[in-house]
Amino acid sequence: MAQAQAPTDGHIAGRAYINTYFHVAYTWPAALKPKVEPAPSGAKDPHAYAFPLFTASLADQPYGVVVVAEKLNVAGPHSTGIQNSGQFIDKIKNSLRPGPLIANISSAHKTSAQGLVFDELDYTQNGKPSSLLATQIDQYLIVFKCSAQSASEMASMQRSALALRRIK
Repeated sequence: MAQAQAPTDGHIAGRAYINTYFHVAYTWPAALKPKVEPAPSGAKDPHAYAFPLFTASLADQPYGVVVVAEKLNVAGPHSTGIQNSGQFIDKIKNSLRPGPLIANISSAHKTSAQGLVFDELDYTQNGKPSSLLATQIDQYLIVFKCSAQSASEMASMQRSALALRRIK
């Protein structure tokens, strides 16, 4: 088996997304359909700091899960770089402006059954539930961006993110 060389070195096996670079497996909710997309051309760019990993959506609707990897400690023109998942969630939370479009903003700190620590941001956007869950794997954050039509769909997406597992 070839050694994984980039954060985007992942594939679908059955109902799981397997990433050999981060040594993780993610099983998405059964209601979602994965979108198989080629890795972006910049995936091996040594200056890149954000890497799309996996997307699954609810039929042809704009609801589902997007998984990205964000490299920690990368300074940008307007930032000194994100240090950890808590800081990432706080930064996003502080950028949200409550009002008619965005409401019910809350955050939480959770630990998965496998011991992975997640920081979570929940809010409603246009009355629909949205969530960000982030956990640190090595020098990256694995971020799950979830959007759903209902609270039960959101709960299913959040449970699937929290079930992320480390593999060898």
